Amino acid sequence: MAGLSASIASQCARDVLTADGFGAQIWAAADRGDITEAQAPLIVRSLLTAGVDTTVNGLAAVLYAFATHPDQWDLLREKPALSCTAFDEAVRIESPVQTFFRTTTRDIEVGGALIPEGRKILMFLGSANRDPRRWENPDAFDLNRDPSGHVGFGFGIHQCVGQHIARLEAATILSVLAKRITSIEISGPTRRHHNNTLRAWASLPVRVRTA
Repeated sequence: MAGLSASIASQCARDVLTADGFGAQIWAAADRGDITEAQAPLIVRSLLTAGVDTTVNGLAAVLYAFATHPDQWDLLREKPALSCTAFDEAVRIESPVQTFFRTTTRDIEVGGALIPEGRKILMFLGSANRDPRRWENPDAFDLNRDPSGHVGFGFGIHQCVGQHIARLEAATILSVLAKRITSIEISGPTRRHHNNTLRAWASLPVRVRTA
């Protein structure tokens, strides 16, 4: 693990990054004094680790949802403006990030149990996103629902800072596909990639038909 961490850290140094990328902009913020030089490579690393697997699995989630709900794909083709809604609904129902640890800042009582200050709490985001007390017919992928309020990107001060980029990427892809693709279907056995945090696929073969 130490060797892997060192390898990743080496890719976040100023001199190995392209001059016109996000990483260079982060280092430029350090030059301006907006952040410290010690923080810059850590933020570059966060951009790398938080913006790759999560976005990839979020896109896979929405493609899987449409492949298994062809009526919803037809609806998107009729109303391409639902692209962003579709991505959020897929993130809600699949929750690419299933769990996240937080630390209590004070003693707090939850469900009749006292959780002391400084304790680690494992939050099950996937469970919250299918909580029947919050969502009607929670296991359905439904573009007619308003999925705002899901916690797939976190919540409050801890919510994902890159969520708007992920939504933009997904909405752009779906809008283009909706114009060109009439159907998406599963074309072979799917295999989940087992991970304690991420809900992902090792294999998701699909077949598409063009307009």
